[in-house]
Amino acid sequence: MLMNDHELISHIEELGLSNKEARVYVAALKLGPSPVQRIADQSGIKRVTTYVILESLVGLGLVSQSIKGKKTYFVAEEPTNLARLLEKREHELKEQKHNFDMVLPQLQSLKSVPKEMPEVKFYDGADSVRSLFADFFASYKGNAQEIYAFSNVDQVHSFSPDRAPSKPNMDRVKHNIHSRLIYTSDQGPIYKVSDAEYKRESRYVPKDEYPVTGDISVFGEYVIMISFADNHPIGLAIRNGEMARSMKAIFDMAWESAAKFN
Repeated sequence: MLMNDHELISHIEELGLSNKEARVYVAALKLGPSPVQRIADQSGIKRVTTYVILESLVGLGLVSQSIKGKKTYFVAEEPTNLARLLEKREHELKEQKHNFDMVLPQLQSLKSVPKEMPEVKFYDGADSVRSLFADFFASYKGNAQEIYAFSNVDQVHSFSPDRAPSKPNMDRVKHNIHSRLIYTSDQGPIYKVSDAEYKRESRYVPKDEYPVTGDISVFGEYVIMISFADNHPIGLAIRNGEMARSMKAIFDMAWESAAKFN
């Protein structure tokens, strides 16, 4: 079964030639020794482009050229020369396989590298920090039921004067999330009396021994930090499971140590 030119060109492309190179080669095979313009007309490719392609095919040993008078003629070499393309591809494949075998152990070692990258959100200014917990609880999709926090409650109450001493973060209460809190205050252990009412368990530490500042919370895979320094509140919400687990371990140690003050 004879193939048409389109089918022949497709098969030649599979050997490694571009579509235009295959078209020029087939045109040269059909025509025999011919000048550039004739091959260009036969292949349907512009003369300047055809000339560049013929030079490339000469370099591949698929076309030769000769000069008769003042004209240059190009002639296609035997189709068996296309086998060189297969040999070239086989050599390239062997080299690629060798390179792959060299890099494979390193690629496999990357599987053991932790892929969890921290997700960080920054909150700058009073209004932004005030929205931190509201936005956080509104968008939280996890299933954690307890939040662990270190807090200077005097700073928190100064920042949010509408929040009465010993009152909790109402967003937390609304979402039915229990709290364990280590805190310091000039007023002493003010939270103990309202712990049960607000789903909270708190432990007070004296400020002179543990000068806690700001507010740090650990919730699920999140660590949330707030600073009230220099009258310019800033907040940071970090989503990273390993960091959250480490902070939770630190909280547990602090929680045990705080027991002696309560």
